[in-house]
Amino acid sequence: MNENINFSNFIGLVALMGRPEFESTFLAYLAEWIDAKHFSILRVKNSKPSLLLCGTHNDHHNVPFHCGQSYVQRFHVYDDLYQNLATQELKQNQTLTGQVCADDIIFSPYRREIYEQNDLIQRLCGFYRDENNHPILFNLYRHKEQGFYSDLELANFEQMIPALSKLIQGHLALQIQPDFKIQLLKRQPLLTPQEVEVCALILKGLSYAGIAAAMALKESTIKTYRNRAFDKLGINFKNQLFAMFMQA
Repeated sequence: MNENINFSNFIGLVALMGRPEFESTFLAYLAEWIDAKHFSILRVKNSKPSLLLCGTHNDHHNVPFHCGQSYVQRFHVYDDLYQNLATQELKQNQTLTGQVCADDIIFSPYRREIYEQNDLIQRLCGFYRDENNHPILFNLYRHKEQGFYSDLELANFEQMIPALSKLIQGHLALQIQPDFKIQLLKRQPLLTPQEVEVCALILKGLSYAGIAAAMALKESTIKTYRNRAFDKLGINFKNQLFAMFMQA
């Protein structure tokens, strides 16, 4: 186990808890210790999982989102790793970790749709229970171009998961507003990450100038992303975007 992990580097990530930038920068902060392609966080309530957060190291945000939705809708009952972790007794604030390689997944539709079609070869899973005793799964996925997780990364993950679980709990607790990004992608999976970000920030009340500052882009660029997103969503005005979520 690596005894030299510098948790002070989490300060920047702690500052982003509850903010939309958390998901987009989470893996970048982890990369010093564990290099993953995608992440997802799910909660299981009444034996039914739901996708809370997901993110990626690249522009293909739809990959972890669609994988998460496929898992929730069809494949969670075939997840032997989760079943193994969920049956173990946990003390308060205790966490568990596990990992699985794609080649070891027995149910071929699950292996094919989640892993093989997206060139994913391995998954790390951190497991804990929230304040209501609902299981929480924190998953880190490895792409074939990265090779398998090293022994050091596995040890780092085991050492870090207690701190990561607290960080995730804090972020989720601070998310007072709904996760607009996931809802937008549910409505229109063809939205790009930039288009999703612009729409989500509009829904959170930011002006175009404020969005431009938050994304470090020109205001004209923000409006271009807005126009493209609105076209894909089949709307023309901001009030139509707000009305879409008021009806949700």
